[in-house]
Amino acid sequence: MDSESDKLIRLLIVDEGLHQAEQITSSLRSSGLHVLAEFADDSASMCDIIVNKTLDIVLFSMQLEDFTLQQIQHLIRECGRHLSVICLAREADEKLVVAAMQDGAQDVVLYDSLEHLALVIRREADSLRTWRRSVAIDRELHESEKRCQSLLANSKDAVAYVHEGMHIYANQPYMELFGCTDLDELEATPLIDLIDSSQQDELKKFLRDLNQNKATSNELKLKLVHTSGEVLEGLLECSKATYEGEPCTQILIRSRADTTELEQQINYLHQHDLVTGLFNRQYFMESLLSVVNNAINGEQIATLLYISIDNFQHIRDTVGISGCDIVINDVAQILKETLSDQQVARFGAYSYTILITDETRNDIDDINHNLLKKIETHISEIGNQSISPTASIAIYNIDENAPNNPGEILARAERVLEEIQKAGGNQSKLYVPRAGEMSQTEQDGKVARIIKSAIASNSISALFQPIVSIGGSTGERYQIIKQVHTPEGDILNEADLLPAAERTGTARTLDRWAILYSVKLIADELKINRKLNVFIPLSCDSIQDTTLTRWIASRIGSAKIPGEQLVFAISESDVVNQLKAAKTLYKGLKQLHCQIVLDDFGTGLNPFQLVKHLPPDYLRINKAFVDGLATNQENQNSIRDITSEASSMEIQCIIPGVHDASILTVVWTVGADYVQGDFLQAPTTELDFDFSSMSG
Repeated sequence: MDSESDKLIRLLIVDEGLHQAEQITSSLRSSGLHVLAEFADDSASMCDIIVNKTLDIVLFSMQLEDFTLQQIQHLIRECGRHLSVICLAREADEKLVVAAMQDGAQDVVLYDSLEHLALVIRREADSLRTWRRSVAIDRELHESEKRCQSLLANSKDAVAYVHEGMHIYANQPYMELFGCTDLDELEATPLIDLIDSSQQDELKKFLRDLNQNKATSNELKLKLVHTSGEVLEGLLECSKATYEGEPCTQILIRSRADTTELEQQINYLHQHDLVTGLFNRQYFMESLLSVVNNAINGEQIATLLYISIDNFQHIRDTVGISGCDIVINDVAQILKETLSDQQVARFGAYSYTILITDETRNDIDDINHNLLKKIETHISEIGNQSISPTASIAIYNIDENAPNNPGEILARAERVLEEIQKAGGNQSKLYVPRAGEMSQTEQDGKVARIIKSAIASNSISALFQPIVSIGGSTGERYQIIKQVHTPEGDILNEADLLPAAERTGTARTLDRWAILYSVKLIADELKINRKLNVFIPLSCDSIQDTTLTRWIASRIGSAKIPGEQLVFAISESDVVNQLKAAKTLYKGLKQLHCQIVLDDFGTGLNPFQLVKHLPPDYLRINKAFVDGLATNQENQNSIRDITSEASSMEIQCIIPGVHDASILTVVWTVGADYVQGDFLQAPTTELDFDFSSMSG
């Protein structure tokens, strides 16, 4: 799914000074928002920007003395714009916030709460996009209803709309069928009165069942009564509908006349551009949506060619508007003749789109080269003038990682076209997303492909970091950390991979690789009488995997190793969110005698309540408590509280993130049992830490 947070957000900052506005913009960009900002410090400059610029959100400083929120809202209404207003204040209490929101602000944010501001802007930007989509859909619905009314008025079939048994609309064939000359007369006539009395009860039951979704068919044969008293046989086809926004029932009585030719003509006009004979924009967008859905579901991949005539403004200035139609049509015929078996559409005034679903990458290159050459060598004769146009082609590969919004695909292709035409045109270029331009879905898909490829090619390696006792406990304990090697030679760390792996369902595959690797390692070391305890973090995906414990049992049994040497770490937040699944996993692992670590522990409202549900062997304290531990007395006290409570429950505590001597010095005083961190040893491929160095 396309990430909306990656969209450009256009801001108008109304503040006391440009310096403050620049600070706000810089902070928002640092938080990951893509913002384009305008600045105004009075009503005149603000009004000019609102009228002439595309905007999404107004950030308004409540510190301005001569410019109020009410004036802001009045200006926005006068300009006929729909914008979200977020107020900025030095200080704010509930009364000020309520008053501002009553005056039309969406929220009030303090100047020094920039993280809060970023979240509010994301929310309002998403809300505004939803509103715009809703307006566009309403507009399309209105246009669709207008087309439907036009089709109904020209239909040879008898059609009427009925609400609560009364006619509210009927087309001319319907009125003629029953001998009515005036719609007002028919509107006062109940549908039941047009049906033979012997079948009126049958019709009532049929309509009642239809409204309650109990009808087995939407068709009913009835005897219809003409105003002259003549009885006609008719097949009523009924369906739920709306008319002028009100729910109703559509009644269709089909004419015996053959309307096949008319329907074909209407269908053609609905799908094709009248100037070029190509498919029109509406038809193409429907096709593109279908192709995108198929691609996302892994059913089909396709290529979009977005073609635009170069220097069109110059052509229009040279040959006039009517002459442009000849050029547009000539290029259209070249496309149609060259790609007769593909969906070629006229998309804009002088642009075309083509969906290709059955060609290889090399074929696409050949097609583009051929098209550009044909267009360049073609001469359009317009009166006494000759025009030889050129064109540019943007190429977009639509696969399972494409955004699910066709509009975003087209916008990206348009950006490629702009780049080509700025460079002189008459070229083709493939869209390649930049890192900041990729949607979350695309980024996740890229990571998922890397992981799958690495597993298939055995390009995953393991690092190990020691977990060291400071209380004299014996034994060697290491945490396994996964690394993925890309075909380009890059190395991706587990922390960078995990979020995308979780979202794409590949995290459990990585977990199983780590378990297999650890089982084999433990078995190999046991052969030389060396006992290792390997700590293996499990993802949320694995917590929900009901087959995992059976799979682990099989691997332990095959390798003939003690289950206690496998120590599985599950995070506190994952357990909270998946408590039922976590309890099931916990029970299964304990039956195998495996050990459990409750990871990232201590930040919940009542963390030891969770321990009562799943009593672990270890608690690994959240790193948030370790940051600045040497000087932060509050964090030291928090860790002491955790270790004291854990000790009373005979649970051992691990402090991670020990990256310097000052933290290690404090760790001795807070009651921890084990420490882990780069100061002791950074993750390495070797299992060579001297655990005796920390004893005593």
